[in-house]
Amino acid sequence: MLFSILVLLMTVDISFSVRPNITSCIPKLTQKNTTMILNNLRREMQNVGIGIYVIFSGDEHGSEDTQDYDKRRDWITGFRGSSGVAVVTLQTAALWTDSRYFTQAEDELDCANWLLMRDRSAGIPTLTKWLLTTANQTDLPSGATTVFIPSSWWTAANKALKEIGKQLKSVDDLVGRIWPYEERPKSLQNPIVKHNLKYAGKTVAQKLRLTTMQLRYRGATATIISALDEIAWQFNLRGADIPYNPFFKSYAIIYIDYGQNQPELFVNLRQLNSTTYPIGVKVYDYTMFWSYLNRTVTDASVKKIWISPQVSQAIYGSIPSKKLLLPLLNSPVEHVKAQKNPIEQKGMRDCQIRDSVVRLKHLGWIEEQLRNGISINETSSADQLLIYQKQQDKFQFPSFHAISASGENAAIVHYSPEPRTARLITKNQVYLLDAGSQYLDCTTDITRTHHFGTPKDLEKRVYTRVLQGVLDIADAVFPPGTYGRSIDYLGRMYLFRDGMIYGHSTGHGIGHFLSVHEGPQNIGSTYDQYEEPLAEGVFISDEPGFYKVHDFGVRIENDMEVVPANYSIYHDEQFLRFQTITYLPYERSLIDVSLLTIAQYNAINKYHKIVAKKLEPLLKDDEAALKALRSRTAKLDPHPSTTTIVSISIRKNNVFNIISSPFLIILIISFIFLF
Repeated sequence: MLFSILVLLMTVDISFSVRPNITSCIPKLTQKNTTMILNNLRREMQNVGIGIYVIFSGDEHGSEDTQDYDKRRDWITGFRGSSGVAVVTLQTAALWTDSRYFTQAEDELDCANWLLMRDRSAGIPTLTKWLLTTANQTDLPSGATTVFIPSSWWTAANKALKEIGKQLKSVDDLVGRIWPYEERPKSLQNPIVKHNLKYAGKTVAQKLRLTTMQLRYRGATATIISALDEIAWQFNLRGADIPYNPFFKSYAIIYIDYGQNQPELFVNLRQLNSTTYPIGVKVYDYTMFWSYLNRTVTDASVKKIWISPQVSQAIYGSIPSKKLLLPLLNSPVEHVKAQKNPIEQKGMRDCQIRDSVVRLKHLGWIEEQLRNGISINETSSADQLLIYQKQQDKFQFPSFHAISASGENAAIVHYSPEPRTARLITKNQVYLLDAGSQYLDCTTDITRTHHFGTPKDLEKRVYTRVLQGVLDIADAVFPPGTYGRSIDYLGRMYLFRDGMIYGHSTGHGIGHFLSVHEGPQNIGSTYDQYEEPLAEGVFISDEPGFYKVHDFGVRIENDMEVVPANYSIYHDEQFLRFQTITYLPYERSLIDVSLLTIAQYNAINKYHKIVAKKLEPLLKDDEAALKALRSRTAKLDPHPSTTTIVSISIRKNNVFNIISSPFLIILIISFIFLF
């Protein structure tokens, strides 16, 4: 018996073991041939006198999502994930990306020319360590284009290089030099519009007061803002130049005495009209930023300048060290906008109802297609979802490319379906849908994992373990000053019990008709020196998951608001908790009730009761959606412990007789002799 158990445990362990960090090449049709591109790039590297060239994925503003014109790293590698850094030497090329994109990189990266570096995996050097080793093998310096490189990375890498007698060299945009004009997408310059006060909640002047209060508190005279979401928020403007984000390319300089020394906004003037110029703000053409930056840093009245560590090295390097506010801190705008004002808070809650209606209509549609034997795949499902999104009031566009993943594709954390390779959605495999919306009054990000037939025992166990993490995070109560990393373990604890791990963070901040990923708060397992504590009015996701490569994946994601909890009479301070604002039922058929605690069991039933009450009236004209809702919000099967309690209560009069009888003594003696 013991031998059988050991064999079973070994089998389970092997099935969940992580793939070795191999860099051997497995050519695929999905991989782009980059041989000619690398040859041309290496020629340009030699022309400017560097032996190593580092290419980040962002634009001049460090954007997570970039317009196609700025996808330099994508173009030279073939890898399209939003996170990754490419390094090219005169002999080799390597790409670093995190665990969300390992499988995608295996499919897309030109492995005949590139090494895949699975960041933070055993045996894989960090980007900096690899850079140091490689730099030691050449007399030529390492280089990068400073307008595209975060100053925090440049400073750290340069410090490490100087210890071995090397340093980084600033060079022109070498990828831009070799990217054929006729092949490169055109730069977008769509109209910029005002964000209505009824959604924004505060005027530009009121927001400037909040930002400059931060400057005064830190002793800064001015701040340079380059992050596009911060500029859009600060000046109540929105655009459409960055996919899935209401942003426009821009810079801003804000002075502490903004009444007399007005803020300066730098945008493409052709994108504005006479009605969109913000009041009390000087507006200049985007190309004028660098000359005005130079004027600001040389102004004797400007004593200290506050910049974020995420600004480009080009900005950082333009400011004399004696004028920098040190140590570098998160932008004052980022700090202020994370805590939503009451109008923004209401919008964030209201639009969750709309998005939940969308998802139930879509879910009902899928089930109806399957019942009628109509084939649907990952991309047709995502297309139908967009149809339902467009029917909702205030909807603008999706907040990211929908992750519509069936079967083994659900194990690819940031999977992006394509029509030619899309898998069918069937009754015998899981289907994961991670999607969000940009509304005029909010941004959403919701994930559900579904099953439309009879799930396997392992799928149910994994789903339930993930759900337990979601529930325990949502149930957390914590004092002010608590960082998300302090509660991240709650999302992983039940998965750990089964030897399961996920590589991504448990939660990220969410903007208000801004970026779906927003700082400076998050819930993650690693230390981030720029992370800030959770605070009232912050909105954040709750999204544990597990991914069994080449089999299936599970992720559940709710959006939450940080709200007041109990007041501590012992410490005279207001404690905080989370309020889940997503109203979308869990997949009842995937829940293994026997794994749940009583508290979790009751929490699910309570949540489903609220969901049904909110959504039923809004779905009354959609029978398929109602059916999907009711089947999932029905009360869970009885919890095993409640059955036991009932059984014990029936026999409670006989319990004492059993315990006091010779039966117990005989049982104990038998146990001693057996062992």
